[in-house]
Amino acid sequence: MLIDNINILKKMYPKMHDKVKFLEQNLNKDIVRLEETRNGYKTLLVERDSKKTYIHSKYNPLKEAESIIEEYKEVSDNTIVIFYGTGLGYHIDLFLNRYPNVNYYIYEPISELIYYYLCNKSIKNLPNKNLKDIVLGNGVEEIDMFLNNVIDKSNGDILLIDFPVHKQIFSEEYKNFQELFKSIVKHKKSSLYTNYAYQKRWIINSMKNLGEVLSTPNIIMDKKGEFKDKPAILVAAGPSLNEEIENIRYIKENGLAYIFSVGSAVNTLIYHNIYPHATCAYDPTVNDQKVFQKIKEEQIKEIPIIFGSSIGYDILIEYPGDKYHMITGQDSVSNYYLKNKDHSSLDIVHDAPSIAVVAVELLYQLGFSSIILVGQNLAYKGKENYSKGIDYSNEVTEEEFKDAIKIKDVYGNEILTNDGFNRMRQQMEYYIKEFSNIRVINTTKGGAHIEGTTFMELEKIIEKDLIEPIVEKNWLEGSITDYDKDYLKSQSQNMNKAYKRALKLMDEYFDVLNKIDKLIQNRKFDQAEKMYIQLDKILKKVEKNDFYVIFILPMNRVYYKILVDSIDRLNEETNPMEKGKKIVYSFKNFMKICKDTIQNIQPIYEEMQETIDEFLEDHQ
Repeated sequence: MLIDNINILKKMYPKMHDKVKFLEQNLNKDIVRLEETRNGYKTLLVERDSKKTYIHSKYNPLKEAESIIEEYKEVSDNTIVIFYGTGLGYHIDLFLNRYPNVNYYIYEPISELIYYYLCNKSIKNLPNKNLKDIVLGNGVEEIDMFLNNVIDKSNGDILLIDFPVHKQIFSEEYKNFQELFKSIVKHKKSSLYTNYAYQKRWIINSMKNLGEVLSTPNIIMDKKGEFKDKPAILVAAGPSLNEEIENIRYIKENGLAYIFSVGSAVNTLIYHNIYPHATCAYDPTVNDQKVFQKIKEEQIKEIPIIFGSSIGYDILIEYPGDKYHMITGQDSVSNYYLKNKDHSSLDIVHDAPSIAVVAVELLYQLGFSSIILVGQNLAYKGKENYSKGIDYSNEVTEEEFKDAIKIKDVYGNEILTNDGFNRMRQQMEYYIKEFSNIRVINTTKGGAHIEGTTFMELEKIIEKDLIEPIVEKNWLEGSITDYDKDYLKSQSQNMNKAYKRALKLMDEYFDVLNKIDKLIQNRKFDQAEKMYIQLDKILKKVEKNDFYVIFILPMNRVYYKILVDSIDRLNEETNPMEKGKKIVYSFKNFMKICKDTIQNIQPIYEEMQETIDEFLEDHQ
């Protein structure tokens, strides 16, 4: 039976096949023993930590398996099932007899158990067309890769069916798997929400902001590495900022460090009549308009803004201070049209849940030797969410307290935070780890502990480190970045050609889909199969067309991913009528969305191209 199974694995699941071949030579067979039960079935006796436990009932394994699957009722065919822990597969067989149409994975973290499963259970008798994979692994990377793959390919519910005795014996392995599963699902949902919410704004902003990018200095290119051995204060709007106002005033008045504000912190500083050396912003939504409303209303020209190129374009309109840009990872537009004169790649800042995280990367690229975090609470402080002087902030509600997460603060005490703040903290920790040669000091009293930072009160830093004035008067002066104009002109011309071709591709696409639809209705399934090849060819042309790649697909990235992830499932459909209907429905819906997007951005595209033409004419 093992030989038969190995042959099937070699053909269908090659990664698992390689692992099983290795297992045969390196298995510890002493910890698991096969035994017969009283009614003739088999069970496994596992010895771990000097304790012996039967994986299945030694009296009636089938009855026990029935009780395991009894709780899973009304499972739809659209559900993806993960069987965690195999044993000898009694519960797997019973579940699949009851729900034969679900797609499923078999996951086993214990080498010896998967070996005995394959020695005693023929996988040829399983509903193989629905078995997506058999996986052995208990390392974080293996689990992460497996779960990400499962979630990416699912378009319905994911049901985790664990094996009760298995998770008791191997509790640590199960705990690791479950925690990672919850974490990845939460991250995927958050990522999906972010992509769905911002997918169009990122690109529209980048198109509308291209003129600002062309007419302002790129701060990273202009000042990269210039602030070596100098400290930067990064001021966020956490409630602990209130306690540091006079310290920040002292630092600013004496030129002891460069002060950068992020988010709403600029309004707290203005409220106390302190102007930072620069404020940083990158939010793609209209929300940040209220952050800069006071600056615009009072025409405060002394605070420069360093903006991400995919920032909400409304923010830059009539901003009274100097402007400096940084290219963001979400800005496919600037990355297409712009190139440095020396042909080196553009320096970009990566997307993150918080401008504070983006600012850390910016300050790292500018060369600062130390970053001093102020007001970076990333947690609640009593009922306070933000520091004073922010008119639009609210207190923490009872509902928010109820849903709060417990974490450690800088003193090691337990404090409450929310999921958004917690993700910001985790992302900041990731970047601090990446930028290992920069010192990050957290001065936020009562704020969240941020791994990789050292906690020190700001008063002590002033006494110990911020002694001499280091701020230069015209520190930010710079000229408009001289991007390669010949390249800009060439890319503009190429995009105009791609735009015309994109319109023709759209017509071709609908023409093929309509033909497939008619063939399916007339039950000419063989001819329809040939047209699927034609459909695939046009999709490949779409995926190579610059207009789609730079504008349309990124603006519909969620729908595009759903379409791409569904292709394997569509090809697996055995009923030719159902297959044809699903293909026409999926592709036609997606292309209708793309067609609407093209029509909606046409005036923005034309305006952007005019901006490019005017810029090139003015800078001949």
